[in-house]
Amino acid sequence: MEVLTVEGIRSLDEQAKAGDVKKGYALMRTAGKALFEAAEEMLKSDGGAMPKNVAVALFIGGGNNGGDGLVCGEFLIQAGIPCTLYSLVAPEKFKGEAALAYKDFQKEGGRLVLMDTPEKASCLKSLDRYQLVIDCMLGTGGKGELREPYASIVRLINESKVPVLSADVPTGFTTIGESKLQAVRAMQTLMFGAPRLEAFTAQGLPYFGKAKVARLPYPEDLLKELSQGVYLMTEGDIPDLLPHRDECGEKRDQGCALIIAGSKDMPGAAALCTKACLRSGAGLVTLASPCSVMPVLQAKMSEPVFMSLEGATCFEPHHVQKLLAYTNHVQAVAIGPGLSLNDETRKAVIEFTANCKVPMVIDADGLNALSEDGLRNIKTAAILTPHRREFARLFGELPQDTCDLRETCKLIKEKAKDFNKTILLKNSPILIATPDEKIFVVLAANSGLAKGGSGDVLTGIITALLAQGCAPAVAAVLGALLHQKAGEVAREKFGAFSMLPSDVIESLPQVFLQAYGS
Repeated sequence: MEVLTVEGIRSLDEQAKAGDVKKGYALMRTAGKALFEAAEEMLKSDGGAMPKNVAVALFIGGGNNGGDGLVCGEFLIQAGIPCTLYSLVAPEKFKGEAALAYKDFQKEGGRLVLMDTPEKASCLKSLDRYQLVIDCMLGTGGKGELREPYASIVRLINESKVPVLSADVPTGFTTIGESKLQAVRAMQTLMFGAPRLEAFTAQGLPYFGKAKVARLPYPEDLLKELSQGVYLMTEGDIPDLLPHRDECGEKRDQGCALIIAGSKDMPGAAALCTKACLRSGAGLVTLASPCSVMPVLQAKMSEPVFMSLEGATCFEPHHVQKLLAYTNHVQAVAIGPGLSLNDETRKAVIEFTANCKVPMVIDADGLNALSEDGLRNIKTAAILTPHRREFARLFGELPQDTCDLRETCKLIKEKAKDFNKTILLKNSPILIATPDEKIFVVLAANSGLAKGGSGDVLTGIITALLAQGCAPAVAAVLGALLHQKAGEVAREKFGAFSMLPSDVIESLPQVFLQAYGS
């Protein structure tokens, strides 16, 4: 799903209706109905039934965002759901599509409670009698600091404990970073037409809450015209991306992987990566690790083939030729988890990656061993999985503005194209850049995954997918989606404080069962 900038969304709206109020109103009705359906879903109990005595407070402004709210109010009335519609703009100021929406709202018997002055807004002391607040005050057109009565209403909404559904963008969010005024903190935001990148950032998440998208009937040629090659991927994409399983094939038909990982002080990284690879469908997984840690690894696991790197406590140059020869028997290689920062290991990584001919996932100490020259010497397809510090060491500092990710997207897109590599930036959200200048966005908001070893698990999952024939971009995107989903499952069971990377691995079967069926 194409992710657009604020400017892109505004342009999409304007071009789609091209000055035609009827076209614009048709889009508004589609958006308003989608907002009503989202509100209805939030009001329902766990059993799916609408509780008795529910009431909704709906706040609107005077623009198209307010018009969407008026349409939503019309549908609430039709559904018999009590709704108080508070307007921060006098009805005579509604223009264009919003004016049409107001007429239809009136036909259903709808009435407005005016809150168009600070004095009137101050009369509303509490929202406790409502079960849901719908925020339709300011949308993508909002700029600058919030003025009264908007600022007072936003404070009132945030001080209440009532769940909030925002339309398109939480009111006031566009001022974050420009001022210290509050924006609405929504439980859920329904974005119209296309997702906004800000909704999935570390700064945006507390305001947008759970961000969803209501597709609008925009012309495909307009979407292509405004495309910046940035796409939102969700767990709903997992079944379509999963590799085909050969039900009659033997183990080698399901993909063979080589994992080069571990050292004297970090055998756990090798174990986590290998277990995740095995849990993600690979038919045969070989773990190459120093002989000094093999007893520990063999005690932890029974399933992999073990290849001892003789005579050392870490990966060294004299191991390289043996491993390169072994790559003739595998479809994918992972290199890096727990390898150490030893100088000899660094030399071995540089030599191995420059001569390997099968697709690779390069992570952790594999990345730490390489420079830009080392990356350019890699001739095969490779997926790099840096976190922000590793990216900065390889390619230079990332922009510090974590809310506006456009510059970050631009930079990693340039590097992926320049080095002809797929880059998975471990970030919030995860950003995956491909050599053909596309960016895939995967939501990442789970503090339980912020623990040592989580990256090793991700590397193992991606390596298994590569071994099973997934293209690098697909393996990276699908691997990130599976990792995040398994992280959610583990969090539900153990909680963010207590869940471990090993719990994420043990949650993978549930994720695959849901997506694949068996």
